[in-house]
Amino acid sequence: MVRSGLLSPARRFRRGLAGALAGLLLAFGAAAAEPVTVFAAASTGAALEDVARLYERQGGGNVAIVTAATSSLARQIAAGAPADLFLSAFPLWMDFLEERGDTDAATRRELLGNTLVLIAPSGSRLDLDIAPGFPLAEALGDSRLAMADPDHVPAGIYGKQALTALGVWPDVSRRLVRARDTVAALAFVARGEAAAGIVYETDAARTGKVRIVGRFAADSHAPIRYDLALTPQRTGEAARRFYDFLLSPAAGAVFERHGFVFRPGGE
Repeated sequence: MVRSGLLSPARRFRRGLAGALAGLLLAFGAAAAEPVTVFAAASTGAALEDVARLYERQGGGNVAIVTAATSSLARQIAAGAPADLFLSAFPLWMDFLEERGDTDAATRRELLGNTLVLIAPSGSRLDLDIAPGFPLAEALGDSRLAMADPDHVPAGIYGKQALTALGVWPDVSRRLVRARDTVAALAFVARGEAAAGIVYETDAARTGKVRIVGRFAADSHAPIRYDLALTPQRTGEAARRFYDFLLSPAAGAVFERHGFVFRPGGE
């Protein structure tokens, strides 16, 4: 018996329905596989990558992490960048987005703390006690001090506050290498292109090519706090799950291993 190549109306309907269902399943699978996107301060990058890997190993789904200076990320989110969560290193930038409605104020939590340190190349003989009037400019010799841009980037703003409180900013301000973020400032010192630098303690722990000369007193600058929030534009179940995981003891253990102070909710 020879079968005709023509399909009956009923068979055409069934085949069309099957195709439509297959398309829906493919679309659902693509949506389910789409990663949660986190915009995060550059100083949190290494720790956050480890948190994301732990989350993925536990079956939590894919996470994409975009790191840069907090100021740059905030502007990108304000311009419509597709972020699901924002981890800020400076409360004022979170305030900026919150006032615009670009973050969900009800989900804002203080997540982490950090310490500001003075670093030098590991082979350097630089030795200074951080105290009012300490001779930082003199110790730089013909070289410079690397720090994140003190006009825009949180670590640089904290650094300027500390040096101002200690009375040495006027002498040092003309001797700066202004980096885009703390990771870049760290690299200048690690390569020996700057005699010293100001970064977070967690940054200094990332390489053996620098050493900590001293730590700035917490009261010499505004409190270093990293705030976390969801963005209302893209908030879904997957984003909420990763948000909850970031506040969990499991994530906290990873952050603490990287040197952060873990204090979800400002505890």
